[in-house]
Amino acid sequence: MKKRIVLILSLFLLIPMLMGAKNYNYSFYGEVISSTPGMTFQTYFDSRTLGVSLGRPEDLLVYENNVYIIDSLENKLIIVNDKYELVTTKSEFPYADDFLERKDKLEVSITDLEKKTKILSNKLNTPKGIAVSDGYLYIADSKNNRVLKLNENFEIVNIIFEEGEPYIEDLNFEPSKITVDRSGRIYVVIDGAHEGILELDASGKLNRFVGTNTIVLTPFEILRRSLMSEEQKKNLALELTTSYTNVNINEKGFIYATAKPTKNNYKKMIQLINPKGDDVLKRNGYHEPMGDFNFIPTMNNDTKIVGPSNLVDVAYTKNGIYTVLDQKRSRVFTYDQEGKLLYINGESSVGTATQNDKLETPVALDYLGDNLLILDGDQRSNKVIVLSPTEFGTLVNSAIEQHSNGNFEEASLIWAEVLKLNTNYEIAYSGIGKSLLRQKKYKEAMKNFRLGHDSYYYSKAFKSYRNEILSKYFGLIVFGIVALVATPIVVKNRHKFKRKGNVK
Repeated sequence: MKKRIVLILSLFLLIPMLMGAKNYNYSFYGEVISSTPGMTFQTYFDSRTLGVSLGRPEDLLVYENNVYIIDSLENKLIIVNDKYELVTTKSEFPYADDFLERKDKLEVSITDLEKKTKILSNKLNTPKGIAVSDGYLYIADSKNNRVLKLNENFEIVNIIFEEGEPYIEDLNFEPSKITVDRSGRIYVVIDGAHEGILELDASGKLNRFVGTNTIVLTPFEILRRSLMSEEQKKNLALELTTSYTNVNINEKGFIYATAKPTKNNYKKMIQLINPKGDDVLKRNGYHEPMGDFNFIPTMNNDTKIVGPSNLVDVAYTKNGIYTVLDQKRSRVFTYDQEGKLLYINGESSVGTATQNDKLETPVALDYLGDNLLILDGDQRSNKVIVLSPTEFGTLVNSAIEQHSNGNFEEASLIWAEVLKLNTNYEIAYSGIGKSLLRQKKYKEAMKNFRLGHDSYYYSKAFKSYRNEILSKYFGLIVFGIVALVATPIVVKNRHKFKRKGNVK
């Protein structure tokens, strides 16, 4: 009976989504509410518009106003300019002159013929990831068990592969997604690896695993684990720990990462890993940054899409704003640096004139200026959808920018404009309240923080308001207290003196 009630409540909350509601967000109470979209469909490009075939595009990144796409089926690199026109394609990569000496040494040192053929090939074999750093292009060449480092002429300048002892026992080095920091350190996601993200130095030597996920056990699982054999415990650990799906590094050297959900830990599918390897993502929003907050947990007769979001990529833009891609429901979720959900876009949020604005199996995304590019890897479509900010999205982004720059009054004015477009937007009330708080308009600030469900800043405003009242009426308050204390004493002494005849 309880399960049925929970299911009915879940369906009630999800009605706008299940009926194809165009735009929604989540309220403080976790309800699905109507919301103005932050982005809208602008255009798209695909094999037809580019004049080049696309087999199974796997990854996309933007670098110096060019869009780089890696195709795992046709084993090639495709480069598109910021006008969404084809620049070039590359399917074969020659060796750079300064790499030939190392190549000769590798030919001698690698005795396994099959491995040698893979490692030294100048062609790709099921590439899945791509990254750029310091002018060099890196490709995660999965089935060749290597990472290629290319110069600006697309020549191989280094090959990074597993030499000597395996990085992970009983697991092939098949890099899936990669990102590279300014020092040349390479961070690799390997399919099926639960140890974390592989950190390699510039030469390919293993440094460590970062972002290792700890196992969070419920009381029932603790009891269950105590009754298991060692083999069963090992299998349970694999079930409970999560594996990463994508990585992206920002200018400060912090790694944005997305991970697969586990049955008891789907609230940390987004992480921000600092250079020490710790997750420092702020989660100060109404709900955890995790994609869809409300979802149908298990299968039933009416729906096929169940469970939490399946986040497969993350991209960041200015002022700490970042966006994650949910492959399961073809949606993107944009957050600010505090972890507050700003807006949601996706299959049901863009235009409906054609199917070119729909996503089937989105696999990657990145920002090109203010526009968001989403790569659809479905073989029936194989396209890139371009979303641009709406008036609402532009205002929200601008308010966050002004706040980040310390221009709180300007931010407050913009938040007021946001509320004209969407009165349900609770974050805007909090933004206005912060400006009023700095102006020492504590009562007005409290009102806005209450509307924005911002208990932290409401407490600060209340404390300041209380102190202001105490300071303003301190004399009267002291006089009142003295009067309250002194009056009984005066009355008592008056009666005493009157009895003695001293008072007439």
